[in-house]
Amino acid sequence: EVRFTELRPFFLENADFFGTETPLVFTRRILDPELGVRLTGKQGDWGIGTMLMDDEAPGQGRSADDPLSGKSADIGIFRVFREISEQSRVGFLYTDRNFANSFNEVASLDAHFKLTDNWSTDLQYIESDSLRLNGDNPAGTQRNIRLDRRGRDLTAHIHIIDTTPGFRTDLGYLSRTYRPDTDGAHVNATYTFWPENSSLISWAPRLTLNHLDDQTGTRIYTQVQPRISWTWEGDTEFRVHYTKEKERLRPQDFRGIVANRDYELDAWAVHFESQASSKIGFSSDVEIGTAINLVPALGMLPELADLRSAQIDLLWRPIDRLRIDTSYLLTELTDRGGTGKIFSNEIIRSRWNYQFTKELSLRFIAQREETDPGVLTSLEREKSLNFDVLVRYVLNPWSALYVGYNTNSSNFNLIDTEDGTELIRTDDLRRDGEQFFVKFSYLL
Repeated sequence: EVRFTELRPFFLENADFFGTETPLVFTRRILDPELGVRLTGKQGDWGIGTMLMDDEAPGQGRSADDPLSGKSADIGIFRVFREISEQSRVGFLYTDRNFANSFNEVASLDAHFKLTDNWSTDLQYIESDSLRLNGDNPAGTQRNIRLDRRGRDLTAHIHIIDTTPGFRTDLGYLSRTYRPDTDGAHVNATYTFWPENSSLISWAPRLTLNHLDDQTGTRIYTQVQPRISWTWEGDTEFRVHYTKEKERLRPQDFRGIVANRDYELDAWAVHFESQASSKIGFSSDVEIGTAINLVPALGMLPELADLRSAQIDLLWRPIDRLRIDTSYLLTELTDRGGTGKIFSNEIIRSRWNYQFTKELSLRFIAQREETDPGVLTSLEREKSLNFDVLVRYVLNPWSALYVGYNTNSSNFNLIDTEDGTELIRTDDLRRDGEQFFVKFSYLL
């Protein structure tokens, strides 16, 4: 999964109220809400937030004779925290998602403590209880301990996460180190040098170590990554790192695997960015190495492949009121045996922001994405084109009017067959959705 940023205005205001070290509220999980209410606020040292809404997505796309067709999921989120000092607080979070006869409940206690001027820690304990549509009733816990040091010279991060197999969070986002049935730790440390009488502002070596087991002690993943970066005047940075990884796929990780399979991967990556002036900025990332083809053709198992990826971002301010951010992303896997391309994915995105006045602004986003598969993958050829327009009038941070429109087109066609309507992929784009919305908030 990719943790895309939430963009819907309803979820953005005071979104940090619901944030904890383990991301238990990832609002992009709520795909198609029809009606919702949201309340956030502070009184003295106390903060509170709650969201109640439905989500029509789980009942969509089902056959007419499916008893779950047209049904919605009910979602409730409650958050309360208390600030102990200027930089320390403790909190409680509860999430509940119900769909038909299934549910997922998650309760979390969390704390952030500022220990010294340089050291801080995050502590979190989570319990989950679930009932699946198939009758399974998994329950689990997660313990999360994090220690950080921030300083001019030395920066360090130590993180330990222990998650039992039955842990589930339908509204959260669990990356590799947070997922169920894992027990691991990762650390990194950076030391920054500050040369004198030089255009070079600083240079900093960094080392990252990562180790992950399952709850039986079987190794799942290890990573070693040395990195070094240089920073010059004019907000210019150059960074290079090398990554060495060992990945283990188990029978429960991928259908068709009957015994543990080990993969050794490595990659070089280079990053460069520069703010040439107040009107132009540029950044680029290039990575070359190996990766696992986790979407092989039907009947095949994951194999190592050659990886090539790049991302280029360009910022341009032609006039003071207009800001244009454009990005290009390319990811490509090729077969190491010489068969050719496994797949490539390209994304081009441009975001325009125009500030008419201090209160009134216009945002326009255009994005085009294309996935081009080869014979060694089960991916389908996909194209999409999306346009997004948002007008915003802001009286103050709590009183604003939003008017927006979004439309998306994809390469598909609907064909009527004897068995019903079938979706097929085509070369042409066809509109598959559009949305118009208005949001108004006013501080009383």
